[in-house]
Amino acid sequence: MRGDGLRVLHVEVGGSYGGSLRALEVYLAQRAGSDQEHDVLLYYATAGTEKLERLARRVWWLRDRRRPRVTRAPVLKRLGRRALRVPALAEVEAWTALVADIPLARRMGPMLRAGAYDVVHVNNTFVYQVPTLLAARWAGIPLVAHGRNPVRGGPFARTMMRMADWVVTDSDALRRALERWNAGVPMSTCYNCVDLPRTDDGRAQAVRAGLAPPRATLVGSVGRLDEQKGYEYLVGAARRVVDQRPDVYFAVAGEGPSRPALERLVAESGLDGRFRLPGFVDDVTSFLSALDVFVSSSLWEGLPLAIVEAMLLGRPVVATDVGGSPEAVIPGRTGTLVPARDADALAEAILGSLDPPGGAALVVRHAKQRAAALADPAGNADAFDRVLLQAAGARSRRRVLAASSA
Repeated sequence: MRGDGLRVLHVEVGGSYGGSLRALEVYLAQRAGSDQEHDVLLYYATAGTEKLERLARRVWWLRDRRRPRVTRAPVLKRLGRRALRVPALAEVEAWTALVADIPLARRMGPMLRAGAYDVVHVNNTFVYQVPTLLAARWAGIPLVAHGRNPVRGGPFARTMMRMADWVVTDSDALRRALERWNAGVPMSTCYNCVDLPRTDDGRAQAVRAGLAPPRATLVGSVGRLDEQKGYEYLVGAARRVVDQRPDVYFAVAGEGPSRPALERLVAESGLDGRFRLPGFVDDVTSFLSALDVFVSSSLWEGLPLAIVEAMLLGRPVVATDVGGSPEAVIPGRTGTLVPARDADALAEAILGSLDPPGGAALVVRHAKQRAAALADPAGNADAFDRVLLQAAGARSRRRVLAASSA
Protein backbone atom coordinates (compact mmCIF):
# COMPACT_ATOMS: atom_id res chain seq x y z
CA MET A 1 0.00 0.00 0.00
CA ARG A 2 2.65 2.51 -1.00
CA GLY A 3 1.40 3.95 -4.25
CA ASP A 4 -1.97 5.48 -3.42
CA GLY A 5 -0.75 9.05 -2.79
CA LEU A 6 -3.43 9.73 -0.19
CA ARG A 7 -3.40 12.95 1.77
CA VAL A 8 -4.93 12.20 5.18
CA LEU A 9 -5.74 14.36 8.18
CA HIS A 10 -5.86 12.47 11.48
CA VAL A 11 -7.79 14.31 14.21
CA GLU A 12 -7.48 13.58 17.92
CA VAL A 13 -8.96 15.30 20.97
CA GLY A 14 -5.64 15.06 22.81
CA GLY A 15 -4.81 16.36 26.26
CA SER A 16 -2.97 13.13 27.07
CA TYR A 17 -0.88 10.74 24.99
CA GLY A 18 -3.02 7.64 25.38
CA GLY A 19 -3.49 4.40 23.51
CA SER A 20 -5.19 5.92 20.46
CA LEU A 21 -2.25 8.25 19.82
CA ARG A 22 0.27 5.47 20.41
CA ALA A 23 -1.57 3.33 17.85
CA LEU A 24 -1.53 6.23 15.40
CA GLU A 25 2.18 6.68 16.00
CA VAL A 26 2.92 3.09 14.97
CA TYR A 27 0.65 3.36 11.93
CA LEU A 28 2.47 6.49 10.76
CA ALA A 29 5.83 4.78 11.25
CA GLN A 30 4.62 2.00 8.97
CA ARG A 31 3.85 4.58 6.29
CA ALA A 32 7.26 6.25 6.40
CA GLY A 33 8.75 6.40 2.92
CA SER A 34 5.43 6.06 1.11
CA ASP A 35 3.95 8.71 -1.17
CA GLN A 36 1.15 9.33 1.31
CA GLU A 37 0.94 12.62 3.20
CA HIS A 38 -0.27 12.60 6.81
CA ASP A 39 -1.14 15.57 9.01
CA VAL A 40 -2.25 15.38 12.65
CA LEU A 41 -4.58 17.90 14.28
CA LEU A 42 -5.36 17.86 18.01
CA TYR A 43 -8.00 19.84 19.85
CA TYR A 44 -5.66 20.36 22.83
CA ALA A 45 -1.91 20.62 23.29
CA THR A 46 -0.54 17.22 24.29
CA ALA A 47 2.79 16.18 25.80
CA GLY A 48 4.58 13.59 23.71
CA THR A 49 3.45 14.76 20.27
CA GLU A 50 7.07 15.30 19.26
CA LYS A 51 6.98 11.58 18.41
CA LEU A 52 4.31 12.30 15.81
CA GLU A 53 6.19 15.33 14.49
CA ARG A 54 8.95 13.01 13.31
CA LEU A 55 6.46 10.92 11.33
CA ALA A 56 3.79 13.30 9.99
CA ARG A 57 4.09 16.18 7.57
CA ARG A 58 2.51 18.53 10.08
CA VAL A 59 1.26 18.31 13.69
CA TRP A 60 -0.65 21.16 15.32
CA TRP A 61 -3.39 21.82 17.83
CA LEU A 62 -6.28 24.23 18.17
CA ARG A 63 -5.97 25.12 21.84
CA ASP A 64 -2.85 25.58 23.93
CA ARG A 65 -4.68 25.20 27.22
CA ARG A 66 -5.18 21.89 28.94
CA ARG A 67 -8.18 19.74 28.10
CA PRO A 68 -10.99 20.74 30.49
CA ARG A 69 -13.29 18.49 32.38
CA VAL A 70 -16.50 17.57 30.56
CA THR A 71 -19.10 20.31 30.91
CA ARG A 72 -22.76 19.54 31.47
CA ALA A 73 -25.96 21.19 30.41
CA PRO A 74 -27.34 23.28 33.32
CA VAL A 75 -30.14 20.84 34.11
CA LEU A 76 -27.66 17.96 34.26
CA LYS A 77 -25.28 19.92 36.46
CA ARG A 78 -28.05 20.13 39.04
CA LEU A 79 -28.97 16.46 38.74
CA GLY A 80 -25.38 15.21 38.84
CA ARG A 81 -23.45 12.49 36.99
CA ARG A 82 -26.01 9.78 37.70
CA ALA A 83 -28.41 11.62 35.40
CA LEU A 84 -26.32 10.47 32.43
CA ARG A 85 -27.37 6.89 33.12
CA VAL A 86 -30.89 7.89 32.07
CA PRO A 87 -30.93 7.62 28.25
CA ALA A 88 -33.29 10.56 27.73
CA LEU A 89 -31.13 12.88 29.84
CA ALA A 90 -27.95 11.67 28.15
CA GLU A 91 -29.57 12.58 24.81
CA VAL A 92 -30.35 16.06 26.13
CA GLU A 93 -26.73 16.56 27.10
CA ALA A 94 -25.42 15.26 23.77
CA TRP A 95 -27.59 17.53 21.62
CA THR A 96 -26.88 20.51 23.88
CA ALA A 97 -23.14 19.87 23.54
CA LEU A 98 -23.53 19.65 19.75
CA VAL A 99 -24.88 23.20 19.64
CA ALA A 100 -21.91 24.34 21.73
CA ASP A 101 -19.54 22.55 19.32
CA ILE A 102 -20.73 24.41 16.21
CA PRO A 103 -18.27 27.36 16.54
CA LEU A 104 -15.32 24.95 16.70
CA ALA A 105 -16.67 23.00 13.72
CA ARG A 106 -16.94 26.23 11.72
CA ARG A 107 -13.37 27.08 12.65
CA MET A 108 -12.14 23.66 11.51
CA GLY A 109 -13.96 23.65 8.16
CA PRO A 110 -11.63 26.09 6.36
CA MET A 111 -8.60 24.21 7.71
CA LEU A 112 -9.89 20.98 6.22
CA ARG A 113 -10.60 22.58 2.85
CA ALA A 114 -7.23 24.36 2.78
CA GLY A 115 -5.43 21.08 3.36
CA ALA A 116 -6.94 19.52 0.22
CA TYR A 117 -7.33 16.24 2.11
CA ASP A 118 -8.55 13.11 0.40
CA VAL A 119 -9.94 11.79 3.68
CA VAL A 120 -10.27 12.84 7.32
CA HIS A 121 -9.71 10.25 10.04
CA VAL A 122 -11.32 10.63 13.48
CA ASN A 123 -8.79 8.84 15.68
CA ASN A 124 -10.94 8.85 18.83
CA THR A 125 -14.32 7.20 19.11
CA PHE A 126 -16.55 9.26 16.83
CA VAL A 127 -18.96 10.64 19.46
CA TYR A 128 -15.99 12.36 21.15
CA GLN A 129 -15.32 14.42 18.01
CA VAL A 130 -18.58 15.99 16.95
CA PRO A 131 -16.84 19.16 15.64
CA THR A 132 -14.70 17.04 13.31
CA LEU A 133 -17.74 15.17 12.00
CA LEU A 134 -19.57 18.43 11.30
CA ALA A 135 -16.55 20.15 9.76
CA ALA A 136 -15.79 17.26 7.38
CA ARG A 137 -19.44 17.06 6.31
CA TRP A 138 -19.58 20.80 5.62
CA ALA A 139 -16.24 20.68 3.78
CA GLY A 140 -17.39 17.74 1.65
CA ILE A 141 -14.40 15.58 2.60
CA PRO A 142 -14.76 11.80 3.10
CA LEU A 143 -14.46 10.77 6.74
CA VAL A 144 -13.35 7.53 8.39
CA ALA A 145 -14.38 7.38 12.05
CA HIS A 146 -12.79 5.15 14.62
CA GLY A 147 -14.67 3.30 17.33
CA ARG A 148 -12.36 2.56 20.25
CA ASN A 149 -14.87 2.48 23.09
CA PRO A 150 -18.45 1.25 23.48
CA VAL A 151 -21.02 3.89 22.49
CA ARG A 152 -24.44 4.31 24.06
CA GLY A 153 -27.06 3.81 21.35
CA GLY A 154 -29.69 6.42 20.65
CA PRO A 155 -30.69 9.04 18.07
CA PHE A 156 -27.65 11.24 18.72
CA ALA A 157 -25.03 8.50 18.38
CA ARG A 158 -26.69 7.07 15.27
CA THR A 159 -26.84 10.51 13.67
CA MET A 160 -23.17 11.09 14.37
CA MET A 161 -22.18 7.70 13.01
CA ARG A 162 -24.10 8.33 9.79
CA MET A 163 -21.87 11.35 9.16
CA ALA A 164 -18.99 8.95 8.55
CA ASP A 165 -18.30 7.28 5.22
CA TRP A 166 -16.77 4.32 7.06
CA VAL A 167 -16.45 3.20 10.69
CA VAL A 168 -13.39 1.30 11.88
CA THR A 169 -13.31 -0.53 15.22
CA ASP A 170 -10.32 -1.93 17.11
CA SER A 171 -12.16 -5.12 18.08
CA ASP A 172 -14.70 -7.49 16.58
CA ALA A 173 -16.86 -7.14 19.70
CA LEU A 174 -17.31 -3.41 19.17
CA ARG A 175 -17.91 -3.81 15.44
CA ARG A 176 -20.68 -6.35 16.07
CA ALA A 177 -22.27 -4.05 18.66
CA LEU A 178 -22.32 -1.09 16.26
CA GLU A 179 -23.57 -3.20 13.36
CA ARG A 180 -26.67 -3.99 15.41
CA TRP A 181 -27.64 -0.33 15.06
CA ASN A 182 -28.39 -0.95 11.34
CA ALA A 183 -27.21 2.59 10.56
CA GLY A 184 -26.24 1.77 6.98
CA VAL A 185 -22.57 2.73 7.43
CA PRO A 186 -19.83 0.32 6.19
CA MET A 187 -17.73 -1.08 9.04
CA SER A 188 -14.46 -2.95 9.41
CA THR A 189 -12.35 -4.27 12.25
CA CYS A 190 -8.77 -2.99 12.05
CA TYR A 191 -6.73 -4.04 15.05
CA ASN A 192 -4.25 -1.48 16.33
CA CYS A 193 -0.72 -1.51 14.95
CA VAL A 194 1.79 -2.42 17.66
CA ASP A 195 5.54 -2.41 17.07
CA LEU A 196 7.39 -2.36 20.38
CA PRO A 197 10.94 -1.03 20.41
CA ARG A 198 13.69 -3.28 21.69
CA THR A 199 13.53 -3.50 25.47
CA ASP A 200 16.20 -1.48 27.24
CA ASP A 201 16.89 -3.60 30.31
CA GLY A 202 18.80 -0.79 31.98
CA ARG A 203 15.91 1.65 31.64
CA ALA A 204 13.39 -0.95 32.76
CA GLN A 205 15.46 -1.67 35.87
CA ALA A 206 15.73 2.05 36.59
CA VAL A 207 11.95 2.44 36.29
CA ARG A 208 11.42 -0.50 38.60
CA ALA A 209 13.88 0.84 41.16
CA GLY A 210 11.88 4.08 41.33
CA LEU A 211 8.63 2.24 42.01
CA ALA A 212 9.44 -0.68 44.30
CA PRO A 213 12.27 -1.82 46.59
CA PRO A 214 14.62 -4.67 45.63
CA ARG A 215 13.10 -8.17 45.68
CA ALA A 216 9.58 -6.73 45.73
CA THR A 217 6.89 -7.74 43.24
CA LEU A 218 5.50 -4.96 41.04
CA VAL A 219 1.96 -4.99 39.66
CA GLY A 220 0.77 -2.18 37.43
CA SER A 221 -1.13 -0.63 34.58
CA VAL A 222 -0.83 2.21 32.10
CA GLY A 223 -3.60 4.44 30.80
CA ARG A 224 -5.42 7.74 31.11
CA LEU A 225 -6.52 8.41 34.67
CA ASP A 226 -10.26 8.67 34.23
CA GLU A 227 -13.47 6.87 35.12
CA GLN A 228 -13.27 4.44 32.18
CA LYS A 229 -10.12 2.74 33.45
CA GLY A 230 -11.68 1.67 36.78
CA TYR A 231 -8.52 2.37 38.74
CA GLU A 232 -10.46 2.84 41.97
CA TYR A 233 -11.17 -0.90 41.81
CA LEU A 234 -7.47 -1.58 41.30
CA VAL A 235 -6.74 0.45 44.43
CA GLY A 236 -9.31 -1.62 46.30
CA ALA A 237 -7.75 -4.83 44.99
CA ALA A 238 -4.29 -3.57 45.96
CA ARG A 239 -5.40 -3.13 49.57
CA ARG A 240 -6.55 -6.77 49.66
CA VAL A 241 -3.41 -8.05 47.92
CA VAL A 242 -1.01 -6.16 50.18
CA ASP A 243 -2.80 -7.50 53.25
CA GLN A 244 -1.84 -11.01 52.11
CA ARG A 245 1.41 -10.23 50.32
CA PRO A 246 3.32 -7.33 51.92
CA ASP A 247 6.05 -7.71 49.28
CA VAL A 248 3.74 -6.50 46.47
CA TYR A 249 3.78 -2.91 45.18
CA PHE A 250 1.52 -1.21 42.61
CA ALA A 251 2.00 1.52 40.00
CA VAL A 252 -0.25 3.11 37.36
CA ALA A 253 1.39 5.30 34.71
CA GLY A 254 -0.66 8.03 33.08
CA GLU A 255 -2.35 11.37 33.62
CA GLY A 256 -5.95 12.49 33.61
CA PRO A 257 -8.80 14.10 35.53
CA SER A 258 -9.11 11.28 38.08
CA ARG A 259 -5.65 11.86 39.56
CA PRO A 260 -6.80 13.92 42.61
CA ALA A 261 -9.52 11.39 43.49
CA LEU A 262 -7.12 8.45 43.07
CA GLU A 263 -4.47 10.14 45.20
CA ARG A 264 -7.04 10.62 47.96
CA LEU A 265 -8.22 7.01 47.67
CA VAL A 266 -4.65 5.69 47.84
CA ALA A 267 -4.04 7.73 51.01
CA GLU A 268 -7.37 6.72 52.58
CA SER A 269 -6.59 3.05 51.83
CA GLY A 270 -3.27 3.28 53.66
CA LEU A 271 -1.33 2.59 50.47
CA ASP A 272 0.96 5.62 50.42
CA GLY A 273 4.32 4.38 49.18
CA ARG A 274 2.71 1.14 48.05
CA PHE A 275 0.56 2.41 45.17
CA ARG A 276 2.36 4.95 43.02
CA LEU A 277 1.06 7.25 40.29
CA PRO A 278 4.24 8.26 38.42
CA GLY A 279 2.38 10.28 35.78
CA PHE A 280 2.85 10.26 32.02
CA VAL A 281 5.69 8.07 30.79
CA ASP A 282 7.15 8.52 27.33
CA ASP A 283 8.70 5.04 27.33
CA VAL A 284 5.76 2.70 27.82
CA THR A 285 7.84 -0.35 26.88
CA SER A 286 10.28 0.20 29.74
CA PHE A 287 7.43 0.76 32.18
CA LEU A 288 5.65 -2.44 31.14
CA SER A 289 8.92 -4.36 31.19
CA ALA A 290 9.42 -3.24 34.80
CA LEU A 291 6.19 -4.97 35.88
CA ASP A 292 5.76 -8.54 37.07
CA VAL A 293 2.00 -8.53 36.33
CA PHE A 294 -0.05 -6.20 34.14
CA VAL A 295 -3.66 -5.37 35.10
CA SER A 296 -6.43 -3.78 33.05
CA SER A 297 -9.27 -2.78 35.39
CA SER A 298 -11.34 -0.97 32.76
CA LEU A 299 -15.12 -0.60 33.05
CA TRP A 300 -15.56 -0.40 29.27
CA GLU A 301 -13.15 -0.68 26.35
CA GLY A 302 -12.61 -1.47 22.72
CA LEU A 303 -9.40 -3.51 22.91
CA PRO A 304 -6.84 -1.87 25.25
CA LEU A 305 -3.52 -1.35 23.49
CA ALA A 306 -1.58 -1.87 26.71
CA ILE A 307 -2.98 -5.41 27.11
CA VAL A 308 -1.51 -6.41 23.76
CA GLU A 309 1.78 -4.68 24.55
CA ALA A 310 2.10 -6.42 27.91
CA MET A 311 1.38 -9.80 26.32
CA LEU A 312 4.04 -9.19 23.66
CA LEU A 313 6.51 -8.47 26.46
CA GLY A 314 5.68 -11.74 28.20
CA ARG A 315 3.96 -10.22 31.20
CA PRO A 316 1.07 -12.14 32.81
CA VAL A 317 -2.17 -10.23 32.20
CA VAL A 318 -5.24 -9.84 34.39
CA ALA A 319 -8.07 -7.97 32.67
CA THR A 320 -11.72 -7.18 33.15
CA ASP A 321 -14.11 -8.97 30.83
CA VAL A 322 -15.18 -5.91 28.82
CA GLY A 323 -15.27 -4.98 25.14
CA GLY A 324 -12.67 -6.68 23.00
CA SER A 325 -10.40 -7.76 25.86
CA PRO A 326 -11.54 -11.41 25.53
CA GLU A 327 -10.25 -11.36 21.94
CA ALA A 328 -6.74 -11.14 23.42
CA VAL A 329 -7.10 -12.56 26.94
CA ILE A 330 -8.39 -16.12 26.72
CA PRO A 331 -8.91 -17.53 30.24
CA GLY A 332 -6.55 -20.36 31.05
CA ARG A 333 -4.69 -19.92 27.76
CA THR A 334 -3.36 -16.35 27.45
CA GLY A 335 -4.34 -14.68 30.72
CA THR A 336 -7.06 -14.16 33.33
CA LEU A 337 -10.42 -12.40 32.94
CA VAL A 338 -12.53 -11.08 35.82
CA PRO A 339 -15.83 -9.16 36.03
CA ALA A 340 -15.61 -5.38 35.94
CA ARG A 341 -16.25 -3.38 39.14
CA ASP A 342 -15.21 -6.29 41.35
CA ALA A 343 -12.17 -5.49 43.50
CA ASP A 344 -12.34 -8.88 45.25
CA ALA A 345 -12.19 -10.82 41.98
CA LEU A 346 -9.42 -8.55 40.73
CA ALA A 347 -7.38 -9.15 43.90
CA GLU A 348 -7.88 -12.93 43.69
CA ALA A 349 -6.73 -12.97 40.06
CA ILE A 350 -3.67 -10.85 40.85
CA LEU A 351 -2.70 -13.15 43.71
CA GLY A 352 -3.16 -16.14 41.39
CA SER A 353 -0.84 -14.54 38.84
CA LEU A 354 1.83 -13.97 41.49
CA ASP A 355 1.92 -17.67 42.35
CA PRO A 356 0.78 -19.33 39.14
CA PRO A 357 0.20 -23.07 38.91
CA GLY A 358 2.22 -25.22 36.54
CA GLY A 359 2.07 -24.25 32.88
CA ALA A 360 2.69 -20.53 33.42
CA ALA A 361 5.41 -20.50 30.76
CA LEU A 362 2.99 -22.04 28.27
CA VAL A 363 0.40 -19.34 29.01
CA VAL A 364 3.00 -16.64 28.38
CA ARG A 365 4.03 -18.27 25.11
CA HIS A 366 0.43 -18.55 23.93
CA ALA A 367 -0.16 -14.93 24.98
CA LYS A 368 2.79 -13.73 22.89
CA GLN A 369 1.52 -15.66 19.88
CA ARG A 370 -2.01 -14.32 20.25
CA ALA A 371 -0.82 -10.74 20.72
CA ALA A 372 1.50 -10.94 17.71
CA ALA A 373 -1.39 -12.09 15.52
CA LEU A 374 -3.61 -9.21 16.69
CA ALA A 375 -0.94 -6.52 16.57
CA ASP A 376 0.77 -7.19 13.22
CA PRO A 377 1.89 -3.63 12.37
CA ALA A 378 2.37 -4.06 8.62
CA GLY A 379 -0.78 -6.10 8.07
CA ASN A 380 -2.95 -3.85 10.23
CA ALA A 381 -1.60 -0.70 8.55
CA ASP A 382 -2.41 -2.15 5.13
CA ALA A 383 -5.93 -3.06 6.29
CA PHE A 384 -6.50 0.50 7.51
CA ASP A 385 -5.17 1.94 4.26
CA ARG A 386 -7.68 -0.14 2.33
CA VAL A 387 -10.46 1.45 4.38
CA LEU A 388 -9.12 4.96 3.73
CA LEU A 389 -8.97 4.25 0.00
CA GLN A 390 -12.45 2.73 -0.08
CA ALA A 391 -13.94 5.67 1.81
CA ALA A 392 -12.25 8.23 -0.43
CA GLY A 393 -13.21 6.29 -3.55
CA ALA A 394 -16.83 5.80 -2.51
CA ARG A 395 -17.32 9.54 -2.00
CA SER A 396 -15.70 10.27 -5.37
CA ARG A 397 -17.96 7.78 -7.11
CA ARG A 398 -21.05 9.35 -5.53
CA ARG A 399 -19.93 12.78 -6.76
CA VAL A 400 -19.50 11.47 -10.31
CA LEU A 401 -22.94 9.85 -10.24
CA ALA A 402 -24.55 13.00 -8.88
CA ALA A 403 -22.90 15.14 -11.57
CA SER A 404 -23.92 12.78 -14.35
CA SER A 405 -27.55 12.74 -13.22
CA ALA A 406 -27.79 16.52 -12.85
